Amino acid sequence: MRVAKLALVLGIAFISSSLMAPAAFATAVNDPCKVLTAEVFSRIMGYAATINKTSSNETSCFYQGPPHSGGQFMILTQNASGPQADAMLQSRGSSPPASSGLIGGSYRSGSVIFSVSISSTDQSKLQALVAEIRRNLK
Repeated sequence: MRVAKLALVLGIAFISSSLMAPAAFATAVNDPCKVLTAEVFSRIMGYAATINKTSSNETSCFYQGPPHSGGQFMILTQNASGPQADAMLQSRGSSPPASSGLIGGSYRSGSVIFSVSISSTDQSKLQALVAEIRRNLK
């Protein structure tokens, strides 16, 4: 499971770094761990979760719950536009592999493209997280 998560994160990081300007995060206005707090993640998922501060950074927030649970939220770019933005949303690494035990994908809210993945099969929880993230993005 951890290997699948790592593969997803590395794939998204590779795609995002190859499609966006290097300075895109220099003017970051959205802190992912503040956009989707552990408290809100916990409420939506239905279990107590904390933020993994070792793995989280200025573009990613990782949530830990009981064993075999949790998820991640990553801001891929804060100023998406044109065909490059569309390519990020449609790329092969934009959602977790079917065999990973994760569900998620890449989404757009205005000029922000972000990804979410969770250890779950419940699409309604994923959609609730996406809706909450969209509400909180600047």
